[in-house]
Amino acid sequence: MNQIPVLNFQEYISADGDTLLTDSRKVAFVFGKRHKDVLKAIRARLEEAGDWGLRNFAHTPYVDEQNGQTYPAYAMTKNGFVFLVQKFSGKRAVAFQIAYIEAFDAMAKLQHNIRYGLMFECNKKHLEYKGKKWKASEYGRGLNEWKHEKPVLPTELDALQHKLQPQLPFPPTLIQ
Repeated sequence: MNQIPVLNFQEYISADGDTLLTDSRKVAFVFGKRHKDVLKAIRARLEEAGDWGLRNFAHTPYVDEQNGQTYPAYAMTKNGFVFLVQKFSGKRAVAFQIAYIEAFDAMAKLQHNIRYGLMFECNKKHLEYKGKKWKASEYGRGLNEWKHEKPVLPTELDALQHKLQPQLPFPPTLIQ
């Protein structure tokens, strides 16, 4: 039985809002294919898929750091990825297809956990802020405490709300 490779999903999957993406260069690297062959396969699949393909593949040229030239590449959703690699064959390809799909699922789960964990923290901080504000207005003894905490709590709340929108950058160039 083939052993399924383990992918560090954060190296191969990125988030654009709620959409998880990978790109043609990463697919070529993981599957051991030449990037121009992966591009050829994507173009063929785009022709077959029509509008659906346009929603799941985006032309995203990149600039090569070594020579400064621009080359074609494609970003793709999980559905675009699955649609593309279902044409790849062989035991190694199947093992990497499964690993990549599991990486997409793991990234979605991580993104969900981060977002809802931060929402909980944000709501907790908001309630703390409201509670202390009420305490300060109702009881004069809490006023001094409120004066010290008032400038800090909104800053903490803003920092948590900023984290609710995770930005996962594409990793450095994988293919030289």
